[in-house]
Amino acid sequence: MCGLAGATASGEQPRVHAALNALVHRGPDGEGCWSDPAGGVTLGVRRLITTDPGAAANQPLISPDGRFVLAFNGYIAGHRRRIASLRQDGFTVESDSDAALFLTVLGNALRDGGDPAKALGDLSGQYAFALWDCALRQLWLGRDPAGIKTLYFAGYGSGNVAFASEIAALRCIVPSAPDQDVLPNYLAHLFVPAPATGFADIRQLRPGELICWQDGTFDSRVIQPTACHQVRGDNIVADLRGAIRQSVADAMDADRDVGLLLSGGMDSGAIAAMASDVARERGQKPPPGFVMQFRDATMDETPRARQLAKHLGMELHVIAAPEEPEEIFGHLKDGLRAFGSPFGNPSVVLMQALSAGVSKHVPVCLAGDGGDELFGGYPRYRAARMFRFWQHIPGVVRRAMAGNFARTLPRGAERFVQGGQGSAEDAFHFWNDRAGISQVSSQLSLAGDLPDGDLCDQMMTFDRRVTLPGNQLGMSDRCGMAYGVEYRVPLLGSDVIAIAESVSAKVHLRGVGKALLRAAIAPMMPDGYLSAPKIGFNPPVAEWLLKIGRLLWGSNGRIIAELFGDLPLTVAQRHFNWHRATGGREPDKALSLWALLVWRVWQLYRLFEEQTPDRDAVINHRKASSVGGMSRRSGVGIAPAA
Repeated sequence: MCGLAGATASGEQPRVHAALNALVHRGPDGEGCWSDPAGGVTLGVRRLITTDPGAAANQPLISPDGRFVLAFNGYIAGHRRRIASLRQDGFTVESDSDAALFLTVLGNALRDGGDPAKALGDLSGQYAFALWDCALRQLWLGRDPAGIKTLYFAGYGSGNVAFASEIAALRCIVPSAPDQDVLPNYLAHLFVPAPATGFADIRQLRPGELICWQDGTFDSRVIQPTACHQVRGDNIVADLRGAIRQSVADAMDADRDVGLLLSGGMDSGAIAAMASDVARERGQKPPPGFVMQFRDATMDETPRARQLAKHLGMELHVIAAPEEPEEIFGHLKDGLRAFGSPFGNPSVVLMQALSAGVSKHVPVCLAGDGGDELFGGYPRYRAARMFRFWQHIPGVVRRAMAGNFARTLPRGAERFVQGGQGSAEDAFHFWNDRAGISQVSSQLSLAGDLPDGDLCDQMMTFDRRVTLPGNQLGMSDRCGMAYGVEYRVPLLGSDVIAIAESVSAKVHLRGVGKALLRAAIAPMMPDGYLSAPKIGFNPPVAEWLLKIGRLLWGSNGRIIAELFGDLPLTVAQRHFNWHRATGGREPDKALSLWALLVWRVWQLYRLFEEQTPDRDAVINHRKASSVGGMSRRSGVGIAPAA
């Protein structure tokens, strides 16, 4: 993968180069910059070599006829098969990289007057890109339909536009002030949902959004993925097993070493089993696995990861979770710098530490992101399935249960009875809004209309459209690329998504949940593996609140004052929320206060303006293991990345 930056105004080469310098971590293997000889647009790329290390694959890429110039970040599944097919049909594809395939497919569609969104819908993978049409003087910007990769842009000057892979890089071209109005959305989601970013003049493309800029105006359309597999339904378990295996095989097709994240869960286990099978078929060793180890045995999935790794004959690397306050805070700051905007999921600290460890071994790593959203893995979905039965209970009984009695129930049951007092719409907002402080305003961003009917289907759709790209996928991209690691997510291949979405939530939630995925991978798992409870990749948030709060501000009184700032809570309410959150029995409240802490840290430390310390050491480490000896070239005209 790579880091992209560019602008349409004349004379912006110095600013684009400054943006590329802010993206070195995303592309430690070289830099390329192209400026239109006719004036105006400049496109720049920092490259992480994963496919085709030859010079012909250096970016930006220029089409054979000179009409199109592409800056590409990502990978396309099955790119070698598709390139071979295009060449057999008489098309020129000038390298064996997925970027070259992408340029050919998109360029052909635009040259022939076709629909570029439809052409891109035929490609499975993960990508963000910028393409300049020299003939029509149009700039196309796009993002993959699942929202795996990100791209930011901003209008500025007299109708110009600039873009970049990260906010910090874009602000090297277009300065922008933080947007305080995103706080309600941030508290509800624990991240800033697209198209907002946390900055007044910067927006991010929504998943699957394709925009065209020309002469200061924008046209927007949506990329709808087209699955190659036709869902028949006669043997959907076998279909899913085959689709996941093919997606894993495509994700393993790289010209660099590949590893995989391995927890004790079903999603990473499915990827590991398929990857081991593919490797053996190719006469290779299974890719190495990586797991994070916690001191607290109740949170540690290392034993189950070892069990599966032994079953699959896989080498396993164990990476220690951060424990000390200074270490936790250091990873938090690095994560916030990578995002550029406030990000309240505390797992970002774990992902930063995990990615630092992975980067010492491989530059490409498979991950199981998307499995819970596609196959019904969250308890909230089971609550939604029960809602229509719960509504038959008299309202007076439901209201009574939502009072003091609810506090005696387990966390999931408590949230169920408290959220199930009104309509299905009320339940949807209660169960999806992550703000656990009633006195603070929060607001969900739904990103379009949800499907009519079943509440569970609505919640799964919402997670696929909003939560997954903004939370888990955003975290994988930022934390991986902070150390030059490309995370690939095979469960979000187009065919896998199409099969999962062809099945209703009711089917997915049969038994203990994830029924379809469970059936597909059961023959490949060791005995008892799928029946063990999932622990989850979550830190001890209440403990971390105390550690980081005391590190930053000392006493509880000072922590509370700094944390709540000018929010409309009384002194008693502030102390109540703090003590309930840090007491270890209210994880939702602890998560909300962690989000507030992150908001304060992001503002007080102005992390959106700083460069990550010790980044040069990381890049030097990555360069030492990069492919080939490349030289850097830049300037006006064609200047491939090194």
